[in-house]
Amino acid sequence: MVMTVFPGHHGLSSEPSRDTPDISLVKIISILLEHKWKIILTGILFLLGGYFYAGSQPRIYQADTLIQIEGRRTTLGLLETLAVGDQGGNPTTAELEILQSRMVMGETVDRLDLAIQIEPRRLPFAGDFLVNHGFTRDQIDRLTPGILADWLGALGGGHQLEGSPFVWAGESLQVSRFDVPSQAEGRTHVLRVGEEGQYVLTRNEVPVLTGRVGETVHDEVSGYRLFVSQLEAHPGAEFMIRRVSQLDAISQLQRRLTILPRGKDSGVYQVMLSGQDREQIVRVLDTITGVFLSQNVQRQSEEAEKQLAFLEEQIPQVNVELTEAENALNDYRAERDSVDLTFETQNLLRSLVAVDNQLSELALAEAELAERFRPTHPNYQALLRKRSQLQAEKLQLEASVNDLPETQQEVLRLTRDTQVNQQIYVQLLNKRQEMRLVRAGTVGNVRILDAAVLQRGSIAPRVGLLTLGSALLGVLLAIVGVLLRLAFNRAVETPEQLEAIGLPVYAIVPVSSGQHRLSHFLRRRRKEGVNIFRGLLAITDPEEPTVEALRGLRTSLYFAMLESGNNRLMITGASPEAGKSFIAANLAVVCAQAGQRVLLIDADMRKGHLHHAFQQAGKGGLSELLTAQVGIDEAIRPSGIDNLDFLARGMVPPNPSELLMQQPFHDLLDWAAPNYDLVILDTPPVMAVTDAAIVGKHAGSCLMVARYGLNPPKELEITKRRLEHAGVRVRGAVLNAVAYSTNRQYGYYNVYAYR
Repeated sequence: MVMTVFPGHHGLSSEPSRDTPDISLVKIISILLEHKWKIILTGILFLLGGYFYAGSQPRIYQADTLIQIEGRRTTLGLLETLAVGDQGGNPTTAELEILQSRMVMGETVDRLDLAIQIEPRRLPFAGDFLVNHGFTRDQIDRLTPGILADWLGALGGGHQLEGSPFVWAGESLQVSRFDVPSQAEGRTHVLRVGEEGQYVLTRNEVPVLTGRVGETVHDEVSGYRLFVSQLEAHPGAEFMIRRVSQLDAISQLQRRLTILPRGKDSGVYQVMLSGQDREQIVRVLDTITGVFLSQNVQRQSEEAEKQLAFLEEQIPQVNVELTEAENALNDYRAERDSVDLTFETQNLLRSLVAVDNQLSELALAEAELAERFRPTHPNYQALLRKRSQLQAEKLQLEASVNDLPETQQEVLRLTRDTQVNQQIYVQLLNKRQEMRLVRAGTVGNVRILDAAVLQRGSIAPRVGLLTLGSALLGVLLAIVGVLLRLAFNRAVETPEQLEAIGLPVYAIVPVSSGQHRLSHFLRRRRKEGVNIFRGLLAITDPEEPTVEALRGLRTSLYFAMLESGNNRLMITGASPEAGKSFIAANLAVVCAQAGQRVLLIDADMRKGHLHHAFQQAGKGGLSELLTAQVGIDEAIRPSGIDNLDFLARGMVPPNPSELLMQQPFHDLLDWAAPNYDLVILDTPPVMAVTDAAIVGKHAGSCLMVARYGLNPPKELEITKRRLEHAGVRVRGAVLNAVAYSTNRQYGYYNVYAYR
């Protein structure tokens, strides 16, 4: 047994009215599930796009090496002990800055001619993708015989595959020398490959040089010089070649270089270089570290040379002073007959000699500091303070000497001069020998621990990460689009919205998957297409919830039409695609199945398509009947369903509205009223034409179809007002194509079955 429940005489619920639909988490999830295929399809499209983008990017590789920088420095005296804080500078930091300096980078650029930049010409759009995946010219030709050649002919100005300008995988160009005039620096030149190793260099499509691989070609007048060391490409292939300034090449090289410390305060650093050419980046990194090591050794050697020159200058002077001091001491002792020093005088002598030695070391250190810093430098100031302290101590010791007997004073003075000069002389000789050893075996404070090695695989682009990220982005954008559409959607979604504008809801018809299978898109000649349905859901799938809802509508209309003046029911809508024809056709079927004799009239003589539902022809219908081309017995056809007859629209007339206003249409309805229990008229949309207003004057009842998520309440209100102004009374509305997840909260409108 089947029972339909309709609260109230309008078929409305007792829930409080809401002007706008609420947006809850359950509804959001339901909406997303409804659009899941759109979201998945968008994610797939973005995934493919991300993979294509990542696959089209140049592969970036990386080579690395390890270097060690020691903090020790070779100095002459007390410079290290006199350094104040970090004012003397961090040698390791300084070496790292030197490694990245234009001095090192510039020599690397010059040695390897990195100012010469070569870029192969690729097939537009897909060329980089194909080359990155290893496609050669022969493979492309075998995979797409003739197709790519025609495409290349269109893209390359008539070039065929054999002579196309595009470079494929396995083709390369190496240039060892490329000199250009100053005005052409940074400008792009085109090298076009010829037959048997020949080539032509052009600029702005004007030939500049013509040569052969392995030969130097030059033009003394223009200043061009070119040496192509290797060329592997098919005839017609083109390479873009340009020479940039040394400063630009250095800047580009510096951006590709990365230095990272290995361990805290270990002095070991990892130097990495990235680039597209795997072999080149290894050569470049080895050259950078080699230049860096060479200049470091050279700087250390130059420092040893300077210190050695200083020592060679000082040693003879100190030797003369030592000889004079020894002679003076010997002469005085001979004159005084070998005067010996007392114990007290010997202690004073040792103290004075120690102070004098320190002052001598400070003098040597000051000579070196004077070449590096100004007197205001903190290290220089520290030296001066140390010297002042020693001089003050020396004055105290000399005051004690003045208290000694005159003979002891003189012997002490002469002995002190001799010992001080002797110690300074020995120290200078030792330092000179040390500097000679340093100069002979200078290794600097930098060591290369590991030679440059290419890392496995590429570091960029990360194809998997980019592809996955693109897919997630696509899904996110699709979800955001669905949610934005939900947030800004002003279409009707609840029966309360229809009730608020004075349209009682007679039925809520859920969306039907079975109806989608019956629907087809018909493209009309020279006109826009239209969605039609072949077959009737009430016949093909009578147990569908949609059909059950229409049976409930049938019951509700039975009581509503008791108050109407006739048995004519007009089904209309505000705009196309609302589903009025679907409602009219299937309602006619369920009414006929209930035993009523039903006549279904397709009153949309412009775009009516109900004849497709019964799989009949459209001609020989209403328009021909109204123009007296056919008789009523010929125009009204059996539908193949018991108790249901059908009147098609007929051929499209030039004046549909005028035909509906004439007497033949009135006579048709007057004839149908006593011969049928129910006459259902399907009309065009009210907002499009006036046909519905004309037909509605002859119908005792009018039902408006509003599609869930399509028709805004304002549009339905205007439609209702327009019909009422024409004298048509709108009984109520049918909320059509309601999503199941949304329809669940209005279950009291649905049909419940008891077994």
